[in-house]
Amino acid sequence: MASHHIALFQRVALTAVRAGRVKQQQQHREQRNHHSAPQNARIPPLPIELFERIVDFLFNDKESLLACTLVCRAWLPTSRYHLLQLLPVLPDVLTTSNHRLNTAVLLAEDTTMYGTPDGIYVARDHGELVRFLKLPCAQIDALESHDMLFILSGRRLFIGPLHLAVGPHANPAQLHNHLEVISTDASFFKIGYHTGKHVLCIVNARHFSSHFKVLEAAHRPTNTPSNNLHPFRSFYLPDYARSVHIFNKTMGAALRSGFQCVDPLSLVTFPVPVSSQAASAPEDAASTGPRKCRAMFRVDARFLLCFDRCAFFIDKAGASSEHDFALRWTDSAKQFALANSQLLLVFVPGRMHVWGLDTGALVQTVVGGEGMQMLCASPRVLIRMGDGRVVRLKWGHGGFRDER
Repeated sequence: MASHHIALFQRVALTAVRAGRVKQQQQHREQRNHHSAPQNARIPPLPIELFERIVDFLFNDKESLLACTLVCRAWLPTSRYHLLQLLPVLPDVLTTSNHRLNTAVLLAEDTTMYGTPDGIYVARDHGELVRFLKLPCAQIDALESHDMLFILSGRRLFIGPLHLAVGPHANPAQLHNHLEVISTDASFFKIGYHTGKHVLCIVNARHFSSHFKVLEAAHRPTNTPSNNLHPFRSFYLPDYARSVHIFNKTMGAALRSGFQCVDPLSLVTFPVPVSSQAASAPEDAASTGPRKCRAMFRVDARFLLCFDRCAFFIDKAGASSEHDFALRWTDSAKQFALANSQLLLVFVPGRMHVWGLDTGALVQTVVGGEGMQMLCASPRVLIRMGDGRVVRLKWGHGGFRDER
């Protein structure tokens, strides 16, 4: 009996020894395979900072960045950041939702003034809007170098000292007392630089004619409450004016019947000579009717004429580039902005088209929703989106460097 148990224990021990040897041999085999076939081995993960550094070298290669976004989740943030920088226009949110904003002016030190039907608000350092003047406002602008604030309320145009609205000496009560009416029948106004002077052009647009009153801005003496605007020129154009544009030697107006230029010094008025070849294309005329003049810009030695559904260049001799170089879109546009003579911003209902003037191509479309509106075009473009947010446009590598 004892010998039977001893034999059983020997067989169990021998089986355990054999199993141990088999396991040991399997481990040695795996180690040999690991050293002989490194391609099957698991590569230890590299630091994410190393991947980001590699992707940074592709900052201006759009196709490579698009491929990097599909590699893994860790590569997506850096790739997406560089892709956004390649866009011509980058929106920067300034304020929260406010659907009543209809005009704005961007001042120094990140201060912005907004006009609404129920008053004028100011926001500092992207903060909340604070109402400082209970005056309905349709258009607002400022001439900081001359300490002048201009407010269009209804048909009345007011002027007041800017330092009483913003800055350490801001006092809404004193500002209200110092407001002066400089026009009682104004449709809109424009501030610009003409023949070495800062000028203010007040437009009274009527159905059959428009009156343009140009005032020269002089520096306000210290502690002088009255404005320092002097009459410069005054002239009429025989049609309804939609916009006015101030150039170095001339002034341009977009009328219902076409574009006109005026030399304020000699008061010589001449239409912009758009040749007959620049008439609407047959397919455009059949679908949209006669096109409407909206805005005009001076780019180098040419004029950029902007209509409701197209834009093209024209030189001083009247030679149009419409058949060779024209920007066309389908929806009717009412607002335009020129960015550093390189990009044309076209505002159609719910969207903003960004056109490259060097290539004539549509380089970007910003969807803002119903109610999207441009509040300010200079020195920076401010837009009220459809949800009420106000964004300031910055320029990426796809357009030009933003001069901050």
